[in-house]
Amino acid sequence: MALATIASAAVLFGCSSDDDTDTTSKSPTGDTGIVTGSAECDQASLEKAVEDWGKANGGQKATLPASPKSYRCADGWAVAFPNVGSGEGEITVTAVFEAEGQFWIPKDRAKVCGSTAAESEVPKALFKDACQTN
Repeated sequence: MALATIASAAVLFGCSSDDDTDTTSKSPTGDTGIVTGSAECDQASLEKAVEDWGKANGGQKATLPASPKSYRCADGWAVAFPNVGSGEGEITVTAVFEAEGQFWIPKDRAKVCGSTAAESEVPKALFKDACQTN
């Protein structure tokens, strides 16, 4: 039981860099069929998270611009800056995600951002981008 708790905690804190370094363990954990690993901090993984986030928020099409990078990751959290809308109505918004295993889970900024970095669940390295933008 203690080993499962430690393994779960390790998975939650897997993505801890601000670059595209792959920190994912892609091997299954034996015959149980459970796949372990950390959410990857890369364009493809965050594009998928943003697409799902957009669908969950009224079905708006939300996309990450291809260049420059429009996301950052630290300590199992990510902040992305997708574009929503189209044409002249297109705007860039802020989306915050927390890694749960190999998936990026959208978080409500009002709940995870405190008024200061010390009061926030979001890592200090991402606080300004995640909590003090549009």
